[in-house]
Amino acid sequence: MRISAFWQAVIAVVAAYLIFDNAFPPVLPRTLMIQYMIITIIGILLYFAFDDHKWNEFKAPILATLRDDNRAPLRWFFLLAIPLLVAWVVYGVVKPDLDAPVELRQVHPAPPASIRVYGKSFDLASLENPVRREILDTLAEDRDAGWERYRQSVMAGRDIYYQNCFYCHGDLLDGRGHYAHGFNPQPINFQDPTIIPQLQEAFLFWRITTGGPGLPVEGAPWNSAMPVWHEMLAEEDVWNVINFIFDYNGQVPRIWDAEVSRTVTGMKDEVLARRRNMRGRELYRFRCAVCHGETGAGDGVAAEYMYPRPRDFSLALFKFKTSPGTELPRDEDLFRTIKHGLPGTAMPGWGIKDRALLTDEQIRSLIPVIKGFDITQAWSPEDADDDAFDEDGFYTGTDFRVITDVEPVQGQVAYSQESVAKGRAAFRKSCSECHGMDGRGNIRSGKKLEDDWGNRIWPRNLTKPWTWRAIEPVEPTRDRRDATIKAIYTRLSIGIPGTPMPAHRAVEEGNRDPVSLEDRWHIANYVYSLREATVQPGDAPVVSSKRLAGALPDTVDDEVWSLAPAVTLHLVPNIIQEERLFTPLNDAVTVRTLYNEEEIVFLLEVDDRTMSVPGDKYFTELMDESLEMHSDAMAIQFPHEDSFMSAPMVKKPLYRHGDARHHTTIWYWNAGSIEPEQEQMAMLFDGSGPDQPLKPRLQNNSLQAKGVWHEGRWKVLMKRPRYTADGDLLFEEGRFMPVSFANWDGSNGEKGSRHTLTTWYWLLLPPEQDVMKVYGIPAGFALLVFLAGLLLVRSQRRKP
Repeated sequence: MRISAFWQAVIAVVAAYLIFDNAFPPVLPRTLMIQYMIITIIGILLYFAFDDHKWNEFKAPILATLRDDNRAPLRWFFLLAIPLLVAWVVYGVVKPDLDAPVELRQVHPAPPASIRVYGKSFDLASLENPVRREILDTLAEDRDAGWERYRQSVMAGRDIYYQNCFYCHGDLLDGRGHYAHGFNPQPINFQDPTIIPQLQEAFLFWRITTGGPGLPVEGAPWNSAMPVWHEMLAEEDVWNVINFIFDYNGQVPRIWDAEVSRTVTGMKDEVLARRRNMRGRELYRFRCAVCHGETGAGDGVAAEYMYPRPRDFSLALFKFKTSPGTELPRDEDLFRTIKHGLPGTAMPGWGIKDRALLTDEQIRSLIPVIKGFDITQAWSPEDADDDAFDEDGFYTGTDFRVITDVEPVQGQVAYSQESVAKGRAAFRKSCSECHGMDGRGNIRSGKKLEDDWGNRIWPRNLTKPWTWRAIEPVEPTRDRRDATIKAIYTRLSIGIPGTPMPAHRAVEEGNRDPVSLEDRWHIANYVYSLREATVQPGDAPVVSSKRLAGALPDTVDDEVWSLAPAVTLHLVPNIIQEERLFTPLNDAVTVRTLYNEEEIVFLLEVDDRTMSVPGDKYFTELMDESLEMHSDAMAIQFPHEDSFMSAPMVKKPLYRHGDARHHTTIWYWNAGSIEPEQEQMAMLFDGSGPDQPLKPRLQNNSLQAKGVWHEGRWKVLMKRPRYTADGDLLFEEGRFMPVSFANWDGSNGEKGSRHTLTTWYWLLLPPEQDVMKVYGIPAGFALLVFLAGLLLVRSQRRKP
């Protein structure tokens, strides 16, 4: 079948649209799409117009539709449809655009010719990894010595990586560390075979040592959270980390010297051959010991940088299990934890399909290893002989106990508002001393909680399901809510061994349950309902404001705040620059904002278990004795008016207080203190770079701020005029403006650079809609096209 010229053109236009719309991620801006389509249509018309025969064939169905009496219905369809299509396109152009600006950047920009770090210059074109060169030279002289030097470098790089890098790049080196969700762009995935193996080691050395601020213009906008590591790591540390990354993933860097490349590839093949059948204790040393320690005591090189700390296997206490009461966990419980990980912690899912590093068989081989670390002999058979234990008390056999009993799940109460109300009453009676009246984990008993290992711990904030561990279903299920409620019920019944979280079902038969079976189901339903009253973090990059005709609120509890759209953003600790924070407790901030003709006001809400004001006896006694109490604080950061651009190309200052040419303004609030006596404080600061001290505006009182702490939550109001001097941002309607947030949890020892933060998000004051512009202009274009169509039909119907 031959396709006529007209339909060839139609197919070409449709194909071009689909390609432009889908083949250029993340998305083409609408204005660029229109330009591309106009150029495409013009090109197609020129192609057919070049040949008279094709041009006549192309025009034939069009002329027939215009002239033929039998095609009147089709003619009227096009007379109406084409103006409507034009109106739709024009409406898309003139209507207010509320979508965040597209931030296009070069992911791997070309490196400079040279860099200057560690007090010397490096020519990146000729730079080689000196540690790898030393390894290869040693290998050429003495194979065993060369391999030993290689192992030393990889182990040294492993320790550096887990003390500095895995918070973002992850335990699996997949760019999904436990703080990665708070950064945009996301940390690089070292597992991806299309990224790291395509790069030279000199490129990685440049990116690591100079970090985000070292990116060239092509890498803008400079959102990268990559630290400037030459300020914190020695040169050899960086090369060792590079060796570790390639070794851990079984990859080889791009090396131009063919002989060196063959040697390095041969070493990689030997490494992978040894790992292919790695099981049990050897696998534990390779994948697990860096956190859990060589003897399973939870004392690996990365342990002190984590909250909660890695599990100590030596006491045979496991927090998350489905076996009854004080019974040891089932093998299925250990398998689930290893395979799927624990949300809200540094424990990754080692067997999750899209990024698995361990097979199910390998995971099962680790279970006897974990049991073998037990020094309480709880896992060993009851009839084991004394000579089955070594001098340190470790069982040397392989026939460990296997637990099969499962905590019964019975008498379930259906989820309903009536059950939630009963659960709320039962929760406040039985759970509020630790978890607070509203479930935010604010201790009301005055007791400082510790686990069985002596570590300071805090009750779970039950309003944040993204931090719940071993609760959410990990496999596909028809009813996720039902499965989650059953898991909450099980946790209530058996408690969390090794922690102050008790079992709420009697451990021994015949004893009375601390909390009745029915109340446990009511409480489980209530705890599940808490997520529905919480604004969950999302992927939306825009904080949208709401315009009010009258005065803005002056209090945090004003009912008018319900009109403001709420967005919850992840807070991550400053692990970017000294002095760093590794173990934060506050992990999210909920933002609302309102404005009128003259002012703009923000409401920041942060769940904080303690009201930290130095001199408060109650909360001082609750905090970790090794930390010093500081005042809670919050901040909002904006670029100066001349320091950013959202269109046609995005330009933003470094979100870490800007840089020398792009300054920022910081709105700061402090909770004050009792001793020494100090009221809550509001202050404006100017930022000129992460290495420069902030400059306070001591004579500027334009910022109003006040905060109220209640039941585990700070609500802080900040208000300021929309239009000010000093080069500050002008809060104009209809444009996207960068904004970021910061929080200091004083009872967690946070002060100065030790705090949590967000990267840049967009603030939008939606403009009032001009009805005549938004609807009148498209209608006018449609009418003109319709009239032009009538004239065209009339002129054509006069012709034969």
